[in-house]
Amino acid sequence: MKQFFLKCLYIFLVTTFYLLLATRSYSQDFRNDYQVEYFLSEKENRLNSKVRFSIAITNFRADVYVKQFSIGFPKSFSIREIKAYDDYTLLSPQISPSDGYTKIALEFSQPKTGKGSVNNLYLEFYQDNLFNLNGNIWEVIIPTVEDRKDNNYKILVHLPQNSQKSISIAKPKPDSINGNTITWNNPSTKTVYAVFGDIQYYQTELAYHLKNPKLVPVYTEVAFPPDTLYQKIYLDEIDPEPVSVSTDSDGNFLGRYFLKPQELKTISFKGTISVFSKRRENFIEHERKKFLDQKKYLLSESKYWKISQAEAINEISANPKEIYSYVTNKLNYDYDKVKTENIRLGADSVLTNPDKAVCMEFTDLFIAIARRKGIYAREIQGYGFSQDPSIRPLSLVSDILHSWPEYFDTELEIWQPVDPTWENTSGIDYFSSFDLNHITFAIHGKDPENPLPAGTYKIEDSRDVSISPTNKIPKELQKLAIQSDSFPKQINSSQTYQFKLTIQNKGNTYFSSNGFPIRSVNLKVDPPSLILPPLAPFEKKTLSFSISAKERKKKTEGDFTINFPQNQSIVAKFKIVPFYYELAVKISYSLLLISGLILIIFTLKKRSVK
Repeated sequence: MKQFFLKCLYIFLVTTFYLLLATRSYSQDFRNDYQVEYFLSEKENRLNSKVRFSIAITNFRADVYVKQFSIGFPKSFSIREIKAYDDYTLLSPQISPSDGYTKIALEFSQPKTGKGSVNNLYLEFYQDNLFNLNGNIWEVIIPTVEDRKDNNYKILVHLPQNSQKSISIAKPKPDSINGNTITWNNPSTKTVYAVFGDIQYYQTELAYHLKNPKLVPVYTEVAFPPDTLYQKIYLDEIDPEPVSVSTDSDGNFLGRYFLKPQELKTISFKGTISVFSKRRENFIEHERKKFLDQKKYLLSESKYWKISQAEAINEISANPKEIYSYVTNKLNYDYDKVKTENIRLGADSVLTNPDKAVCMEFTDLFIAIARRKGIYAREIQGYGFSQDPSIRPLSLVSDILHSWPEYFDTELEIWQPVDPTWENTSGIDYFSSFDLNHITFAIHGKDPENPLPAGTYKIEDSRDVSISPTNKIPKELQKLAIQSDSFPKQINSSQTYQFKLTIQNKGNTYFSSNGFPIRSVNLKVDPPSLILPPLAPFEKKTLSFSISAKERKKKTEGDFTINFPQNQSIVAKFKIVPFYYELAVKISYSLLLISGLILIIFTLKKRSVK
């Protein structure tokens, strides 16, 4: 009978991601079924992972049996306390270095023989750097076995029993979630990416260096991180405060500053940015309303978003997934370009230079093709938090920035973020779902270059972007400053009166509401509720409304009340007089005046006669 030394399940690092490679001689002679379990425990702000491999090797021939099994891990895998056993006894693992990985060889104590016999092998160890405790979330990239063919492969993740964490993002989606156990059966991807926790918090410090080279004073604007469908900011301070704040048509949070001739000024932004795995339901309606105004320019060509070689994309249909796949497969990430001046090529140029792409080119090509095919698309420039730049590179100029596209899903009526760059470099699906590592600094729908994102307002070489994950939950402060017109004490029942009030957000987050109803007595109010779009910190909006009397022929009293948060309110009370009452009063005054004049004239004439 032949002895067969089976070598399988080599784990090695290939350029950008971890692969588990199953290599078998005479694969028709055996079947290897794998079950890999990860048991998590949390201690002192660390995640410990106990890993258990259960491998069943089934013989398909009577004259061949398995004598030895070996497994290899890359040296970056921090494993310890290795233990192995088969169906009969503990085994002594033979550990040796081999070509960039650590090899563990195991020999069965009593290998079973015969067709249909099954030899079971169990390998246990602790791995310290697999699951990352990253701020408020847990994150993991689990390698899978490649070229499994007919072999079965199951992954199970066991969360701590007392854990409040739940899986929020998974690529691919798990087959089952049973209590604290998540299971993937025969995943087709090379890696399993999972995030546990719904919200990530990032402590953020940004610097904006402004210079006015002119001999006259100027105003200029900077873009602070905005609220989006997946992002919420908590402001600690902006120093100095802007002269004014506005939100542009793309949704950018813009601060306006005054610069004297030749003046240098540095703006400091400090705060916390929260990123969500699920859409913010209270922000969806606002995004949909804003999109109605954005549609007019979201299909336009521009310097970087145009394609003159129409024949190159003729076979691509008007489908976001197909466009995304084309871009991901067409372009190759150029790691050397990041180290150079990194000139932005644009969509047209990168089609003929597909090996010269970084995140900007992946994004530009997606947007250009999408718009050409009638799909609304735009660019997001910001920060991609990555603990492994080879897997998820950051390649926008200046500080460590990143860019990715969004397309408007006309069925769901929402913006969908995608990242062809990171899928190209990591192999992880960034189309079907996103992650909690993308932070928006600037939104480019109308203009591919403006506003500039944080990290690009530079005078000299400096570190202007500092972002770190945190598990500290920020506090929200809502505060409004409200100014209104003065109100008359009396109104005419036949007239309509126009009023304005100005609302400024003095809080540390965007302020949004479903509107402020105007409760009234004996008055018609238009509109009946004041609608306020989301206000960025420091931003002001002026709202208008009108009132008129319900009854025209009756002298009465009326009032209205507008309630705001923090127990603020505007209350106005009026005496309502019919139009004929005012007319009668005016006529009476006129008659009285005329009578007085007549009396004066008569008196003067009488004196002159004497």
